[in-house]
Amino acid sequence: MNCHRLLSALLILLLLNGCQQERPNQALGTLERNRISITSPASETIVQVAAQEGQTLKAGELVLQLDTTSADARVQQRTAELQQAQAALAELQAGARSETIAAARARVQGATATLTESNQQLKRSESLLAKNMLGQAELDSAKARQQAAAATLHQYQDQLDELLNGTRPEQLQQAIAAVDAAQARLTIEQKSLADLSIKAPVDTTLDILPWRPGDRVSAGTLLVSLLETEIPWVRVYLPQEQLASLKPGSQVQVQIEGQTSPVTGVIRSIRAQPAFTPYFGLNERDRARLMHLTDIDLGPETRDLPTGLGAAVLLP
Repeated sequence: MNCHRLLSALLILLLLNGCQQERPNQALGTLERNRISITSPASETIVQVAAQEGQTLKAGELVLQLDTTSADARVQQRTAELQQAQAALAELQAGARSETIAAARARVQGATATLTESNQQLKRSESLLAKNMLGQAELDSAKARQQAAAATLHQYQDQLDELLNGTRPEQLQQAIAAVDAAQARLTIEQKSLADLSIKAPVDTTLDILPWRPGDRVSAGTLLVSLLETEIPWVRVYLPQEQLASLKPGSQVQVQIEGQTSPVTGVIRSIRAQPAFTPYFGLNERDRARLMHLTDIDLGPETRDLPTGLGAAVLLP
């Protein structure tokens, strides 16, 4: 009986030891490239689709075009507002025209003559009142006319002085600010107009474009999905037990699907937050193992490999 128990205990220890020594010899993942998603800047109708899925695009190449009718009208409106503000500023900077000054002087001269006549009429009225040849009402009327003539002369003289003295600094500052504000509004509308032309921001491959001319899209709707045509990189799920031996900057061997020999990669980053084994690495033994998402940079020899190929990192 004791011998039987001893053999059973030894067998269990051997099994446990085998389980502890068993380690995965590779980390599975896929070949990846940076994805660029472009959403609609406005609620507009698609008028042109200039590229097809799978097409290689150069930076700045048109992908699709949204309707610009409304945006064009807003740009024209803001352009007119800017021109109006610039004209007002130029008028203040140039000062009054000679014809305007001459007309103001003529008004002052006319008001001066009217005041002189009103003063004389008031004096006659006062003299006649003293001789009891004029009533008080007539004198009051003469005083009112004299005061009105004096006020008119004062008003016209102020207008002439303003023209002769030129524009005040405060008025110029207000006009300059109005021009700057109009320019800013125009710049915003020009940017909105340019955004309606959906272009590749960098050299890319068009991955997803589900739209056709005539489709109307809402602001924020995903229009196209692009993949950068750069050297791909590998994203794998690294077993937690490998963190002690692998770190960012470590070189690893990567076996890519369809390639006869592995290539050298350099670990770019390892996520600190662990996750469970991904679906393609699941088996009854590995389901409970925690993995760390790891990105690995590859060399230029992998530039032409398609995105999505399976890859396996050979673990030490």
